[in-house]
Amino acid sequence: MSLVALGAVRSCGATTLALALAATWPPGRRVLLAELDPAGGTLAAASGWPPEPGLVSLAAAARRASDPDLVWGHCQTLPGGGFVLAGPASADRARTALGMLTGLLVRLGELDADVLVDCGRLAGTPPSPVLAGADLVVLVARPRLADLHSLATWREAKPIAAGRLGLVLVGDGPYPDAEVAEALGIEPLSSLPWDPDAAAALVSVPATARELRVAPLVRAARTLADQLSGEPARAVDAHADTTDTAAPARSPAGPQRTRVLGTRLLGSTVLRAWRAEPVARSTNGSAPEEVGS
Repeated sequence: MSLVALGAVRSCGATTLALALAATWPPGRRVLLAELDPAGGTLAAASGWPPEPGLVSLAAAARRASDPDLVWGHCQTLPGGGFVLAGPASADRARTALGMLTGLLVRLGELDADVLVDCGRLAGTPPSPVLAGADLVVLVARPRLADLHSLATWREAKPIAAGRLGLVLVGDGPYPDAEVAEALGIEPLSSLPWDPDAAAALVSVPATARELRVAPLVRAARTLADQLSGEPARAVDAHADTTDTAAPARSPAGPQRTRVLGTRLLGSTVLRAWRAEPVARSTNGSAPEEVGS
């Protein structure tokens, strides 16, 4: 069993990735998705689940006991069978509940399950107690300059061993994986295509359903789930129509103009300046939105 913490420094994507992994986790393995975003949760609203049971009801129950197995009585269930500890929509209620649950949350790794923790945005918030005890911390970012700059700055300030860090790149960008790995010192685990229709459907439709099983997001998440769990890679249904549905492969180099742009912005000569000079946060609303928002 494993404990995987997922978060983003600047851009959205942590909740979408956590949900996609929980929905595609290898069959036969119990999986729990814990939505521990201090900014509030989105899954209950997106799915139509009632506000409770969830993180708030767990915090109330934990006043009388601190056994991590209390979690199971406060979960919702995904269509494919995974369990979800849903966070409240209110940031104030989420932070209050998380503060009450610190002692229990650091013991999530004791559960008889693979645990995926959505930590939300990591910058500007107190560090989640889950990060220190996680077997793997997976960071989510877009392969674009502002996101990578923010991630590099956060990375330098956080003493997390490289062996416990992974990176998932969301959507398109001008930088190939090799340049991102060299600049950040984190090897990308996977690419996650921007597939909002599939992301929205995962709270109500099993990932094995015909309309989802070959969706780009589901295929990419299934491959990553097998990788993280250590299970053999699963094959896509040979009878399904996969035309134009496969997740686009990330080119090791990309078009010539992309190579030049990446070299200028992420090359070792420029990297020191890139890391040293802060870049203003984008306000153009271009970051992919989370599930349900």
